[in-house]
Amino acid sequence: MTISSTPPDPEIWATIDRRLRTGDEDRWLSSRYAEPDARNDLIALYAFCWELARVRLIVTEPTLAAIRFQWWRDALAELEEGRPPRAHDVVSVVAVMLDRSALTTADLVSIIDGYEAAFEQNDRALEPEAVIARYASSIVAPSVDLGSDVENLALEFAAARRGDAVASPAPITPLPSSVLPSLAHLRLRKLYARGAAPRPLSKRLSVFRAVLSGKV
Repeated sequence: MTISSTPPDPEIWATIDRRLRTGDEDRWLSSRYAEPDARNDLIALYAFCWELARVRLIVTEPTLAAIRFQWWRDALAELEEGRPPRAHDVVSVVAVMLDRSALTTADLVSIIDGYEAAFEQNDRALEPEAVIARYASSIVAPSVDLGSDVENLALEFAAARRGDAVASPAPITPLPSSVLPSLAHLRLRKLYARGAAPRPLSKRLSVFRAVLSGKV
């Protein structure tokens, strides 16, 4: 899929990067350890996910939510057809990410489906956290297959961050160093499990330790 439009300029990337830091600092912290192009692709993926995740914060009516989710499906369909990205900064960086990563528009549609199902059933446990972790790791290490263990860690991280009880927390788990820029934040599940919101410095140190040790 080749998009015939002017690539987003550095200020667009910087604006989205700042927005993600505010909206989803945990994933943003991990992405700091990626190489520049991979970091931008992670930021594009995570910014796309944040646009979907915050639908529940913006609207409560199912019809209005359905319109927003469909807007993103339509935007991806246009990219798949080779049409220029819509006039939305996240769509423009997603187009770049799709061009240079192994991810497809179908992959991103599956993320939309997950967030929409979670909204419709009012159950955040249905949000596609495991899918996001798998796609993020494929950006930084496309040849590494992590299997279901990391997906389980992603679900545990998401539950702990929401404040949900985790029945059987997984131990600190070693991972290949190549995937850590996409998954080091999963170690934060240990901080969230303590109940209180982690301090910013504690989160940064936890992610740094994950990258340094290779364990999340």
